[in-house]
Formats: sequence, structure tokens, C-alpha cells
Amino acid sequence: MAAGAAAEPVRIAILGTGRMARAISEAAAGQVEVEIASLVGPQPPDWDTEIAWHARLGELASAPDLLIDFSLPAGTDAAADWCGEREIPLLSGVTGLPDGVRAKLARAAQRVPVLWSANLSLGVNLLAELAGRAAAVVDATAPVVIDDLHHQWKKDAPSGTALMLGSVIATVRDGDDSRIDYRSRREGEYIGEHMITFHMAGEEISLVHRAHDRAIYALGALQAGRWLVSQPAGLYAARDWLAQR
Repeated sequence: MAAGAAAEPVRIAILGTGRMARAISEAAAGQVEVEIASLVGPQPPDWDTEIAWHARLGELASAPDLLIDFSLPAGTDAAADWCGEREIPLLSGVTGLPDGVRAKLARAAQRVPVLWSANLSLGVNLLAELAGRAAAVVDATAPVVIDDLHHQWKKDAPSGTALMLGSVIATVRDGDDSRIDYRSRREGEYIGEHMITFHMAGEEISLVHRAHDRAIYALGALQAGRWLVSQPAGLYAARDWLAQR
């Protein structure tokens, strides 16, 4: 590349045509570093867009530089096979994955960089770090309540983010999650709110993150995706990307 020449944008295909696909597409519109080349899903996007839509991954005429997956577990299953076979980096934010799909992601990661995270928001991942620090200080017998509030259409409860936060605390407690209580609410148009409360003798401490704009997840996905395409094959988490910030 000639000195001063601009780098080619990362060409991205998005698996999924729902809310997150729209948010990512809109977030990418003002960026020169990325280009949304295709949307893939059984249903066409329900918003006005000039981005090419395909019902299946096999219909893509050319391979993207990156596949971002915000579909469903069955879509992630197919994406892991497809990306592994074609050596295309894969970033997935799909929650509720069964063990078999997680195993497929691990196999794909032997050939390509794969990043899976229940949440790509900077604030949520900072919350997870703070929760781990608090768990290391608070007595391991102290009950913990993790509240998660999402919009009425969200299917999984607890949310993948809530489970991620609980896993951080349980890891500090040598894998013991017996004193972690998840409480989920699904109502209205809430984007996402997560609160962790440590109940101690005579006092309690709460850590909370509130999402006010779905764009935080979309921007995080794009930033993490740009980082991922330059990594060697392997299975990555959001903390690996954030460590480079």
C-alpha cells in the first residue's frame, strides 16, 4: 500500500435481520473503516436499506472479511461451520447457546479468530470487572442478587449478560454459584438494565449498568470486529478486546 493510502474497509456480513442487525448497519453507515456488505437471515430486514439481503449464508456471492452473528442459536451453529470451513473470522453475540454450539465455536476457533460475548458494551464489561473485584472482597457467603430488566420480546431469562456477571462472581468464589439469585423482568421497551447487589451483614452494595441506546452494543460489535480480523486463530472474549483499548 502506498504511503498515506487509506486502508480498505472491513467488509462485514451480518447474520440476523432483527434489531441488532439494524443498529449495527446504522452505526456502520458513518464509518469509513467498515462496510456492511450483506444481511443474512430467513426473513428480509423490516427497515428500508440498500444492503443486499440473502436468506442463507451459502447464497453469499463473495466471502466477507468478518461475519457478525446476532441471530439465534441455530444460526450460530451454522455460522460456526461456515466460518470454519471458509476461514472467515466470526464474532457472535447470541446468548442461550447449548453446549454443542459452544463446542462448534471452539472447533472453528482452531482455524479462525472467534469472539463470543453475551455483551459487547464497554460499560457492561466494566461492570463485570467491578463485580469480580467486589466478590473478592466481600465474604463468599454473602448472598448476591442479579436483577436484569429487558424489553418484553426478549426470550431468555436470565439474560446472557446476567449469567455472564454471575459467572464472574462464581469464578471468584471457586465456582460456587449457590448464593447467586437471578431476578428477571421483561416489560416495555427497556434496552437493558443490570444490577448486582451484595447483601452483607448490616449493609449492602449495588453495582448497576443502564443502557439508554442500543447503539452502544452496535458500536462495540464493530470495534471488536475490527480488532478481531487482525488476530490469529483462537477463541476470544470481550475482555481480550478491551485489554487492547
